[in-house]
Amino acid sequence: MPSLEARLARNEVMFRAINERIRELAGRFDQTASETLGFVCECADETCVERVHLTTEQYDDVRAIPARFVVVPGHEATPLVERVIYRSDQFVIVRKIGIAAATVRELS
Repeated sequence: MPSLEARLARNEVMFRAINERIRELAGRFDQTASETLGFVCECADETCVERVHLTTEQYDDVRAIPARFVVVPGHEATPLVERVIYRSDQFVIVRKIGIAAATVRELS
């Protein structure tokens, strides 16, 4: 049975896959780098349906490092699985650590 940290990371990777598709479609529709899109919150809660509004450039910056995820403020998981590396009123960027980081690397 996977650890709690691994299960949380798997949920977040699932949301990332959805966001990758949103990003891909934005490129097909000539979305400019300054226009915002409603990405899915990449938090560990598998029932979360909240949106994080980012430009494609902001999203690409988050994704440049596979262990980073973007979440709605207040959706940060426990310090056991991630650390906050950036916080604004609109979104929070977290970096996976420990088992969660290893799981993300394995699934990416």
